[in-house]
Amino acid sequence: MPRKLLLLLPLLLSCTVALAQTNFRPGYVLPLSGDTLRGEVDSRGAQRNARLARFRASEGAPITEYQPRQLRGYGFNGDRVYQTETVLLADSVGRPSLLDAPADTIKRPSFLEVIVRGSASLLYLRDQADKDHYYLLTADAPVQELLQSTRRVVENGVTYQRKSDEFRYVLAAATKQCLVLQPSINSIRYGLNELASFVRRYNDCVGAPSATPASKSHQNRVQLGFVVGGETSQLVLNENYPGKTITFRGNSAIQPVLGVAFNLRLIGFNRTLSARVETLYESQRYEPKYRNATGFGREYRAKLTGIRVPVLVCYTYPRGRIQPFLQVGYSFNHLLKADNEARNVYPPTTGTIPPAPWTPVVESRRFEQGLVGGVGLTTARPDKRNVAASVRYERSDGFSDILGFGSRVNRLYVLLSYDLTR
Repeated sequence: MPRKLLLLLPLLLSCTVALAQTNFRPGYVLPLSGDTLRGEVDSRGAQRNARLARFRASEGAPITEYQPRQLRGYGFNGDRVYQTETVLLADSVGRPSLLDAPADTIKRPSFLEVIVRGSASLLYLRDQADKDHYYLLTADAPVQELLQSTRRVVENGVTYQRKSDEFRYVLAAATKQCLVLQPSINSIRYGLNELASFVRRYNDCVGAPSATPASKSHQNRVQLGFVVGGETSQLVLNENYPGKTITFRGNSAIQPVLGVAFNLRLIGFNRTLSARVETLYESQRYEPKYRNATGFGREYRAKLTGIRVPVLVCYTYPRGRIQPFLQVGYSFNHLLKADNEARNVYPPTTGTIPPAPWTPVVESRRFEQGLVGGVGLTTARPDKRNVAASVRYERSDGFSDILGFGSRVNRLYVLLSYDLTR
């Protein structure tokens, strides 16, 4: 593989240190007294947003950091809104004393994200253990956590997990004004989407329409993108002979790759995860050769052209205007063409004996598969088209199904992608 392409991998990683420190976006903070302060607020991950608000009046202005006890809340223009509430996280309940509780599980003010606002409000927080918490706030009651615990149960010698109904009891008690909704509480599944839907329906029932400050920020959505880049690869052939196996290696020149991508952002499940499916057209040529000590040898040549479909899971580090990401997955390739042929060659001492004619080697399989991994950087502009650059490595099973003639292809890609939809 060309060394210049391999050097891009550590370069991409090193760039993230400087580029992923802040992510200021238009927003505001609500002081305990006085007027709203408008400017820019640093948007970080869900855990950080629950504990700290970093504000500046404008780009280049001094940054002020606020703890939850110093604000009534803060928000981003047209996006997420946070309000300060004092809560006790679920995993501290039942501890012998607060001295035994980790710092993250002591009752204290926190910034809770407003999912639904109305006569009843649904609030959300992710703790430092990466656990999601949901809270219900009504006009006539303090904020209450919606809990669902899991415990092991043994019945007739069989052990299984049983989930509690604690959150349903809280919902039932808090929404008694709307009797028509009470029967549906028993069928609600614990999670953001169904809890938010129930709270909105309750607000509609009592005549107090809901506001959803960041509904788009919690919706899964599919984005279409264009992919272009370059690929270099190595074909490895293993041909078995009595008593030995001969390995042939041939590198391809850098060739273009073109395609489209469908990116499913799993925002409702996890802001940092996404699923990605690409359709790429590629074509590669190889000429692996082998000669023994006496000069006798064998030459191969192959041309592989196909439509490759990588299916990837992506993790994106949620900080900065330019964010690093990791990709892992599986790749499928429909081989449109897999021409392969070989010939024997003879040492110069044989005089006039020319190389043998080229002859086909194997009838190629039509579907190739492989494992894929990669790293990259992407711009992070909300509700805008973004650009990403990545380096990706793949190892596939090649084109041969014949026992005694193995093929493998190692591929290295440098790719650029551009979102065609927002």
